[in-house]
Amino acid sequence: MIRIDDSELDIPLFSNICSRCAHWFVEPGAKCKAFPDGIPMEIWEGKNKHTKPYEGDGGIRFKQKVWEE
Repeated sequence: MIRIDDSELDIPLFSNICSRCAHWFVEPGAKCKAFPDGIPMEIWEGKNKHTKPYEGDGGIRFKQKVWEE
């Protein structure tokens, strides 16, 4: 029997919280300065806005990205 791991398909490609954060790495994968090994799904999916301490964030929290023109 061959089993294919499709669990990655459940992960949204876009995060309404993280994509607006100055600390987010604009590259494939859910990573940022606070979570270089991967942003917790609770934050990535917007269930936690990461404006308060979160275990493992190293003191780095959401900071609104400033868009340059």
